[in-house]
Amino acid sequence: MNNRPSNIAGAFLDSYSIGFRLYQPDAINWRHRTIAGVSWNGEEQEAYFFNPDGLVLPLKPNPWKLPELIREKVVHREFSSIHGTGHFAMKEGRRTALKSLGLTDWVTYWLVDQSTGYANDPAVWQHITEQDLAAEKTASECLHRELRMTSDLTDYVAECLAQQRELLAVEHRRQCEEDSKILAWLKGETAPPLFNNLQEAA
Repeated sequence: MNNRPSNIAGAFLDSYSIGFRLYQPDAINWRHRTIAGVSWNGEEQEAYFFNPDGLVLPLKPNPWKLPELIREKVVHREFSSIHGTGHFAMKEGRRTALKSLGLTDWVTYWLVDQSTGYANDPAVWQHITEQDLAAEKTASECLHRELRMTSDLTDYVAECLAQQRELLAVEHRRQCEEDSKILAWLKGETAPPLFNNLQEAA
């Protein structure tokens, strides 16, 4: 057991800077970047964080702050349990060996109710879009009045909404593509780097 204080600022370190985070009920959440839970060995201060699909995320725990986060956010716990699959999951040989000992030191915690869904889901994104466009409509109408524009209010607002809708659609496509890449990476399904392919061809 390591008794030195951690130099990690929060409850975990996202060493790859992917943007993994806990579910935020009032924010836009992307499925494969969301921390759904953690399997935690409090004795050895070892953790496996996982997303809603059960894929393990490459995060390092801060043993001094993770217990507090768990206390605040836990929705459900399962004793003598290690959850998670994928490239960053516990290796099968070690998991099998630990199972034979009963996994007594491990507890899996599911964190935060994620009932409002993920932006990857078209229905959820539609709701986000509608909220955003409603705010844009109000802002456009106010701006038209404040600047005393001579253009037709209806036409001006319609143009603003069309531009905002297009911006949102572009952002959604970009984020969905990014989340798909993260999913493949977590599964260990990414293609070898281009540099490796060039070396093999040489």
